[in-house]
Parts: sequence; C-alpha cells; structure tokens
Amino acid sequence: MTTSHTVRRRTAVLLVAAMSVAMPATIGAQTRAAAAAPAAHSPYTVTLVTGDRVTVASMTAATASVEPAAGREDMSFAMSVVGGHLLVIPSDAHRLVQTQRVDRRLFDISELIKLGYDDRRRSTVPLIMEAATLPALKKTVSEHGARTTRELTAVKAVAVSAPKDKTASLWEAARDDRAVHRIWLDGKRQPLLDGSVPQIGAPAAWQAGYTGKGISVAVLDTGVDASHPDLAGRVVERNFTAETGDRVGHGTHVASIIAGTGMASGGRYRGVAPEATVLSGKVCEMSGCSESAILAGMQWAAVDQGARVINMSLGGEDFPSVDPLEEAVTALTAQTGALFVIAAGNAGAADTGTIASPGSADAALTVGAVDSSDAVAGFSSRGPRTGDEAIKPDISAPGVGIVAARAAGTEMGEPAADFPASYVAADGTSMATPHVAGAAALLAQGHPGWRGDQLKATLMGAAERTADNAVFDQGAGRVDVRRAITQTVTADPPSVSFGLQPWPHDDDTTLTKTITYRNTSSVAVALALHLTHTKAFTLSTSRVDVPPGGTADVTVTADTRHLGVGSWTGHVVATAGETRVVTPLAVRKEDERYAVTLRHIGLDGKPARDYLTQIFQPNGQDSWFPYDPSGTVTLRLPKGRYTTATYLHTSATQSHSGSALLYQPILDVTGDTSVTFDARQGKPVRQSVPDRTAEAHGVFFGVSMQVDGASVRYGTLQQGFDNARIAEIGTHVQATGYVMSTWARRDSGDTGQDSPYAYYVGEQVPGDVLMAGYHRAFRTGELAAVTQRIHSYAPGQIARQWMQFSRDDGEVLGMGRLGMRAPGTRINYYSTQAGSSWLPQTAIGMPAGGDRIAGLRLTGSPFAPPAGSSAVQEWGAAPYTTAFNDSQQWVTRSGDTLQAVIPSVSDAGANSGYDTTQSVTTRLYRGDELLDEQDWVYVAASGLPAGPASYRVTQDTTGSIGGLGTRTQSIFAFQDPAEIFTIRYEPRLDSRYAVVAGTRQRMPVKALDTAGRPIEVRQLALEFSFDDGTTWQSAVVAKGAVTLRYPPGSGHVSLRVSATGATGAETTQTVIRAYRYQ
Repeated sequence: MTTSHTVRRRTAVLLVAAMSVAMPATIGAQTRAAAAAPAAHSPYTVTLVTGDRVTVASMTAATASVEPAAGREDMSFAMSVVGGHLLVIPSDAHRLVQTQRVDRRLFDISELIKLGYDDRRRSTVPLIMEAATLPALKKTVSEHGARTTRELTAVKAVAVSAPKDKTASLWEAARDDRAVHRIWLDGKRQPLLDGSVPQIGAPAAWQAGYTGKGISVAVLDTGVDASHPDLAGRVVERNFTAETGDRVGHGTHVASIIAGTGMASGGRYRGVAPEATVLSGKVCEMSGCSESAILAGMQWAAVDQGARVINMSLGGEDFPSVDPLEEAVTALTAQTGALFVIAAGNAGAADTGTIASPGSADAALTVGAVDSSDAVAGFSSRGPRTGDEAIKPDISAPGVGIVAARAAGTEMGEPAADFPASYVAADGTSMATPHVAGAAALLAQGHPGWRGDQLKATLMGAAERTADNAVFDQGAGRVDVRRAITQTVTADPPSVSFGLQPWPHDDDTTLTKTITYRNTSSVAVALALHLTHTKAFTLSTSRVDVPPGGTADVTVTADTRHLGVGSWTGHVVATAGETRVVTPLAVRKEDERYAVTLRHIGLDGKPARDYLTQIFQPNGQDSWFPYDPSGTVTLRLPKGRYTTATYLHTSATQSHSGSALLYQPILDVTGDTSVTFDARQGKPVRQSVPDRTAEAHGVFFGVSMQVDGASVRYGTLQQGFDNARIAEIGTHVQATGYVMSTWARRDSGDTGQDSPYAYYVGEQVPGDVLMAGYHRAFRTGELAAVTQRIHSYAPGQIARQWMQFSRDDGEVLGMGRLGMRAPGTRINYYSTQAGSSWLPQTAIGMPAGGDRIAGLRLTGSPFAPPAGSSAVQEWGAAPYTTAFNDSQQWVTRSGDTLQAVIPSVSDAGANSGYDTTQSVTTRLYRGDELLDEQDWVYVAASGLPAGPASYRVTQDTTGSIGGLGTRTQSIFAFQDPAEIFTIRYEPRLDSRYAVVAGTRQRMPVKALDTAGRPIEVRQLALEFSFDDGTTWQSAVVAKGAVTLRYPPGSGHVSLRVSATGATGAETTQTVIRAYRYQ
C-alpha cells in the first residue's frame, strides 16, 4: 500500500448540499425548556484563515459565494457537506488539509458560524499554531499583523489572534514554511448527589480517614462559585477567559461533587473528597470552551499548581489524528505525573466509537456514566476509540440525576426539591467524571508518591464490573473507592486492547499480550484468574502467585479464527480474598474489506499533486478523504457500495483558477479495485451573456442525483469558466446538471461595484447534456430586467447584493454576489427557466474594514420573473418597521420546539432583516416564564409541553438608521405561531424620508401575517407622537388607513400600533422616529 494520508469523518451523503447551522447551545444538562437552534434568513459572511470571504445567504443556505482575498482572485474552491457541515476549501489548502497540516475546521463554514466566528460577531480568526521553534513562529506571527495571545508549551504551540484583514498575509507565510508544523482552529469544546456518593463507596473511605485532605484537584470548567457554602474557603481560582464568574453553573456543580462539604444541606449533598482543595481554572464561557484556554488551564493546573488530579468535564468530536488537547494530556501526564480524569461524552448509544476528545487520549482516565443501579446511561458515549479500536471509556461512575451545588444566579439542571436555592440535579458524563476525580483524590491522599498512571490502574482494577454492561460501555466497571483504598494489587496495563485482525482472515494468527500484576503489600498474594469471555480469549494460567513487593506475568491470548467479524470483549477478573483486579479486554475481527486504489492524472497527462477527493457510502455515515502527493492513493474499505468524486486542479500555471470535477456515482467494492480520475476526460462547461463587455464574477456547476435512494450532489465554485470541466466515470446514473454564473462589466472594480448592469444566470439541464460539453449562450429576450434602486441614508455608504438561485423544491443551486454604489441604480438581468427562482439579499452601510459592511442586511421575497419582463426593486428606503415577508418561515413550532426569528428592520420595499449597528434584545415567554433571551433577532426553546399555552415574543432595539428608528419595541402574544402578525404603515415620503410639514396625509395601515400577506384583524389602534414618545395622540383608523396632520417646522413622527387578530392573538409595535416631517 502506498504511504498516504486518509482522513475519515462521519458524513452526510451530500457534496455541496443543504447546510444546517445551530447557534451555540447552553452548556450543561437541559432538563427544562432550553434554547434551541433557529434558522435565520440573513447573510452570514465568514473570513477564512486564507483571507477569502465566504458568504452564505442564510443559516440554512445550501451553497455559498466566495470573494477571494486580494491577490487570490484566480483561486478555485471545492465545496462539500460532511456530517451536515458545509466545507469551502480553496485549492491551495487541499493538500494541507488532507495531510492534516491544516485543521479542516478552518474551512467548516457551519462550525465557524456555530462558534460565533462569522464576521458579524468576530473580527479575528483564532488559531493554534505548532512549530519547531516558538520564537521564530512568534516573529512570523507578528510580522504579518497577527498577535500571539498565549504560549502553549505543552504542545509546542502558540495561540494566535489574526485580524481578518491580515489573515491572507499570515496564511501565505505559514503555508510555505515547513517549520510551521500544524495550524489548528482555536475552536470550542462543550462541558459535556446524596445517593451517588455512597454508591461508589465514599463513606467507607471517609471512615478510614480518606477525605482528600492535602490534595489539590483542578476543575477546568466554567468557573466555580467560591461563595457557595459547600465550597467556601477552599477554592483557588484562575481565569483564562474574558468572562467572570460561573454564569452557567456547570463548574460549581462539578467542583461540589468532588469536594463539596454539604454545608448548605446539613451534610446530605457532601462531595466525594470533602476536604480536598479545588483549583478552579475557568476555561469555559457560556458559549463554550476555547481550546487555547483549555490548553493554558491544563498547563497551569499540572505544572504551575502541581495538581494531583485534573477534572475535565468537557469535550468535542474525536478524529483519528492526535489533536492538541490529546497531545497535551499525554505530554503533561508524562511531565508531571498528574492524572487527567476526563468525560467520555454524551453522544449516546445510537452509534459506537463516539468517545469525545480529549478523553480519547491514552493517558486520560476516561469516564462513562451509569445510573443508580449501575446500568449504563443512555446518553453516555460508547467506545471503541476512533481510529484504533482501543478500549474507552476506562471506567464509569454515577451520572444520572446527580444533585450538587448550584451557582448563584444560574439555571442549569433541575432545582433540588429539598434545597432548590442551593442545589440542582443534572445528568451527564460531566457529572460522572468528578465522582472518579474525587475517588482519585482520596487514593492520592493515601499514596502521596503515586503518579497518575498508578492511580488510574488502581481505580480501574478495583472497579465494580456489571455483567450486563459491555466493555465499550462501562470500561473496567463502576468506580469503587471503598475497594480502591485497600487494593494492593494492580494490573499493567490496566486494559488490554488487541486492536484489529485485518481482513482477509485466512492467514489470521493468535495475538498475545502480557498482563503484569504488581503487589505493593508485604505479603504474597495468590490470584485466581477468571475470564468472562472464553470464546475469544484464553489465559496462560488460572492462578498466579505475586510475591510481596514484586510482580508476576500472565499471558492473554486473543483467537478470533473461529469467530465471526466484529468486536469481541471481556474481562480478566483476578481475585484473592477481598482483593479483586478487573482488566478489560478487546479485539476486533475486521469485516470484509478490500483495497481501493485512486489514481489522479492532470491535464498534462502526468500524475496530479493538487486534488481533493472524497469517497463515501450513499446510505452510510463514514467518509474518507484520501491523499498522497504521488497522485495515487490506496485505502481499505468495507465491502459495499460507494460514491466518489475529486476536484482536480487544471490550471497550466501556478494559478488555482480552474478545476475539473470528476465523479463516479457508483463504486461497488466487492474485491480489490481501482478508479482513475483523469482531468483530460472532463468536458468544458461554459455560459455566456449578451453583453460582450461582461466578465464572470463567480461560477457554480455540478450535478445532483439519487444513488440507492440517497440524494447525492457534487459541485464546485471558481471565479470564471477557464478550465472548468466535468465528467462522469464508471456506471452511469441519471443526474440533473446545474450551472450558475454572475457577471459584471469588465474593469468595474473587484466586486463589480461600478458596473451599470449585472447578469445572474442559472440553468438546470439533464446530466448527459452537461457531460457532453456544455455551452449556454443567453439571449436578451429570454432574460428578465429588474432595476435595483439602492437608497442611502448617509454619505460614503456602499452596498452588496447576493442572489440565490434555487429549484422550486427549495434546493439551492448557486449564489452570486456583486458590489454596488449607495445610493445607486443598476439593472439586474435574470435567467427565467421554469422550475427555478431567485432570492435577493442586499447589505447597505458603511465600510467596516476590508470589504465588510456595517448597516442594513435585508432579504426580499423570492421571485421567478417571466422572460422579457421588467420591474423595479427598492432597497433600504424608510420607513423602517418590524414586518415579515415570504422569504422564510419566521416563527415555527415543531414538536416540543418553538423558534422565532423577528426581523428588526423591514424597509419600504417589503424587504426584511436587521441592522448590524443596532442593539437588539429578543425574549420568548410562556406565560410569565422567560424561556430564552438573546442579544439578536432570534429566540427558541425546546422541551415545551404539548397543548395550548400563552406565548409571548418581545423585541427591543436601540440605534439609528440614518437618524430614524432610534428605538423600537414589538410584542407578539399568541398560542399558535400561525396567529402572529405585524403591522406595516405606508406614508408617502420624499427622498429625505419626510412628509411635508403643515399638511394632512392619508397613510395606509396593514396587518400582515408571517408570510407578508394582508389579513383582517378584529381591532387596530394607532397612536402618533411628535416628541419622541413623550406624549401620544390617538388616530382614527378607517378603511385600512389613518389621516395625520403634521405640524409646521421640522421633526420626527413616532408611531405606536396595537391590534387583536381574528383568533385573539395580539400585536403591539412602537417605533420612535419612524420618519420625518419638514
């Protein structure tokens, strides 16, 4: 097999497919109504580490537009969806991502938005950079306008904050510097008692004098409320975040499980090691835990503070490669002897191999969760470890309904029935982990000289194995500190992973490993050995004598020759009187697999070096991204059906402007096989528009199809049509092809802002037509002309427009983007193919660094204009209200989840959205209970009871849109989201957004549902004010309008409307300074 880099990921069966983005979730257990993830229809722009700017039309958009950074205009981009996450990877990063020099998450648009790293919410790209020498790396960082924020010596790395307008320069320097070993996203991990403490035997340890006295246990979490009576006077704190206090309650809960005194409950909710000292390293904020903060906290706890035990009830997805947190666990354990006790994760039993990182590190004592009867909790993550089939979790502990300290002012968990102000109950491996950390503290007290591996081996060996629980669910078993403090015999290693017996199995041999039993007592111990699984494993002896202070070896043999494929697990149980040592075992007999060789050939006929290839199962979960610089890569795949595609760099120069998309929709792996991706097989793809002065400003092309009932889609994005090629290889599958391009006048600026026209043309064609060589020349008569009028409320403003091209079934096929002047007028020409539509979006405001805009972000209604038609579309004109249109579903109830996106701004053109300069607070209530509050336009809650209830959504804004809309308030009271409505008023305003002072004017007033359609209401009242709401006057509403008399002089008109809908829903909206009179 050729040496290669093969990256495996859990994946959705889509390339360039529907993107679903979740906003950051509340940390910790959720036992009451909790924040859920809405889907707001507003553009999100994300600046990549390369400096390229990616824009998605909404949080649920299916594709993206890309503006390459200066000097990167010829770059092409591969787009794919992996595990529901949209990846946009520029061609000069393909090789670096596949060889794992660069973290794929840096190009994961969904994840970056989820983490709050989009351009609206963050102006820098947070990185972790590893290098051979840190001084040289820090110098490079500084020379390219970025800032080193932390040294992370445990992993020979630095945390870097790179301003988004400087990232292109830093990328270019680091990309070509072989001394820079790896570049990671500084992402975020998530923090994943009265009965549970006796369950693990802690009272017996207390009676024996083990209370944790003199032992420091670090808690790397959301912080600790040191004023809580259970923890007062015993907490040393260090903050690695910009947020103060424990605002979540997670860290306080965890710390009190470890070391709480139970003071606030009369001793009832006492922790495992009630006299231990807590070292609180606050590494998590409400939005999550920065990886660089976690790394800094680990170093502080292990090196600076000398903690014997470090609790990490946090984690994130594990991948086969070693990430910085896993690397730090290994390095710091070896350096200091500290024991890292880490949560297994809460991914549940739906799938195997879901252990979270950094609990996936070898040196970690990884903890799963059980309930009060020692049954494995449904939410607890399962092994084996991703990549090598190793045994994880190592041990388990109570993690269901755990009552522990409640941080002041927090809402995590369910308040305890007896002490609701001081304690809450919560579920999770986050709660199981501190039980083990507390047990380790008790053991460390009795053995001051022991290192972490000795504590780990003793706790695992003394665990209480449950026969009904699998090894990959429970590890060695549930922690038993009563036995651990008296245990004098341990096993090395504490678990035995035989790994994989590869297919085919005609040459399988037996595998042997040695268990060394160590006796620390002064008397010999005669161990009787028992296997819980005798089909797969045998022992060299059934009895072994371990001398005092000595060791004895036992050989374990794994023999799968007569067994079926799959994982085989068991335990060795060694007993001698009260002594019992449990050692988990595991081996995997690989399922049927074959070698699949992929060859990549460029347009010059030579092996290709620059490509991005993906292979996955249409109805499976796994995806592989194989790479080898030779152009030929071999990987072993399970027998079955796959689909595969590659993006081959096709430019004849160092430019990355062109790519060939080559795909094989069906690849049946029933034996060793090969696929050749030859760029010369690709047929050209091209569109053109009537105006010969136009040039392309972005091109999408690809295909979509059904493979074994699964939707599969391949696509690519590049600046123009140069070297754009596509080909189907192998078995033919009927597909639909799509091509979409955006055009502006040549030499009209980088974004086309000076072009008097724009072309947005897209077409769906049979896949066979696209494969045969596609050239579509659009004629003027088959296009629709829509004049764009961009209004401006301040000098120096600019505008950007995005046009999303979709099928009638909602599938997004492409998105174009161009700049405009503000104020300004342009004619947009649109293709008019039946079965497709366009969704327009526009940003208007002041330049905000680079190409960013601070101001209005508006979405219009989708439209499908007929050929030869013309229309006018207005953007950004006052008055500004809160109103819906039909661009999305704004308020929805699905099952137990309610979501509301309230557009804080709607303009005179019926476009809805928000203004980035506004301060917005949106709240969701059920009755008088506050369910969610966000400093943004969305709110959501899940876990809601069935049946009718009174809900209320409120939104308050402050700010100024050109001196108007300085303060607004909207209140919507309803039982069913379908009842919600808004009020739109339509005064006749001049170009200064004013009516003539001293005149009377009739102003239509309309009630609109959540699709922007007029509806009838039972009652509607309108009040107006000429003194910014200090005093109000009533107006008579008649025949859908009011007549207002404006005073002489100049000033502003404020409006307040209230209405009751046909079903009893109520709406109240107030706008201070809605428009002017002068």
